[in-house]
Amino acid sequence: MNSKNFAAVKGMNDLLPPSIESWQFIEKAAREIFGNYGYQEIRTPILEDTALFVRSVGEGTDIVGKEMYTFTDRGDRSLTLRPEGTAPAARAYIENNITNKEPVTRWFYMGPMFRYERMKTGRYRQFYQIGAEAYGALDPAQDVETIALVDVFLKRIGVPDVMLRLNSLGEQSTRPAYLQALRDYFAPQAASLSPEAAATLERNPMRLLDSKEPALQPLIAGAPAIVDFIDEASKAHFAEVQRLLTKLGIAFVLDRTLVRGLDYYSRTTFEFVYQPATGENALGTAGTVCGGGRYDGLVKDLGGPEKPAVGFAMGLDRLVLLVEAAGARKPSRPTLFIGTFDGPMRDEAFVLVTKLRNAGYAVDFDPRGGKMKRQIERAIKVGARFFGAYGDAEHTSGKLGLKNLDLPDATDNKVEVAVDALPTWLRETAASG
Repeated sequence: MNSKNFAAVKGMNDLLPPSIESWQFIEKAAREIFGNYGYQEIRTPILEDTALFVRSVGEGTDIVGKEMYTFTDRGDRSLTLRPEGTAPAARAYIENNITNKEPVTRWFYMGPMFRYERMKTGRYRQFYQIGAEAYGALDPAQDVETIALVDVFLKRIGVPDVMLRLNSLGEQSTRPAYLQALRDYFAPQAASLSPEAAATLERNPMRLLDSKEPALQPLIAGAPAIVDFIDEASKAHFAEVQRLLTKLGIAFVLDRTLVRGLDYYSRTTFEFVYQPATGENALGTAGTVCGGGRYDGLVKDLGGPEKPAVGFAMGLDRLVLLVEAAGARKPSRPTLFIGTFDGPMRDEAFVLVTKLRNAGYAVDFDPRGGKMKRQIERAIKVGARFFGAYGDAEHTSGKLGLKNLDLPDATDNKVEVAVDALPTWLRETAASG
């Protein structure tokens, strides 16, 4: 066989220490906060029937038309790596007959999604999302609950400079009139549009409002606004969403061009966008960190009962970039590193390390042993706060001399702790930061 240096597939990245700690920090916060809001975790398959996404996301969208990873399996079935999480959640909701088990259902999920996208900062072909879906409540309070959940979550993980953008798309029944108004508006400029924009105008003119083409921006700014076409019930719903957000003290801006990129949305739609006041944008041009809204017709469209629903998804890759840029996460590190000597006492040191770990404390050692200087260097590299060597003298006296590695070498920073008292000392030291 020819030798080959293997590499990860383009756009699909390894997640390694220490960066993985930022992912775990965000995921832990999500599980805690989403749980406080009454959302329970679900896990759906990575592979789904291709028709699920064609019907839900929309045949005319870029996701379905250009970006999905689709293949035919050995059973001659067309399968797709999930490009988003809402359609699989809705399929699971229908298939498992959840509507007959509980009147209101709140779910959240975390996991990888796949799209063959043009890559840029924070946008990859295997990317990760945290999402939530709430089924069963048509009241505007449900819209606002999901927005409030995102708001408190972003604050908890330390993501700064995020603005909530808000719009309403009305009911699907009012959509044809708005689409015709957009066609009429863009038609005089059709000859000057890029081939991609011209195809979008023909296929679904609403998608033009999502375009990032610089030449289109003046046209988009003057385009008809969907909020001027929506029905009275949707207008009242949207007004109540705004009132409740104001009541909760959640700031927002109305964005008449916000339509989102998926066909299943109706009524409320929103995005949280990173907009740093000063300095470089850690996300480059990819500023949206969360997007969502209502999709009251999706469950029925997929063969289920008529059931209102609202949800959102957050790009975990982008959140990691923002958390790390803001320095919001303190890196984890062992409280104590125990150095070992060759000979019988090495086993005793290993036993001590294991007992302390099993008791719930972050304690490290070097299984290779070796010169004590090298073990201290290893302790510094892994970020240990204290170092102590365990040998014959320590075993006999029952005491361990510990050096604070956070202080300069010239500092008299040693403390002596009884081996039996190490659990108490570790607990108090960890609590002190």
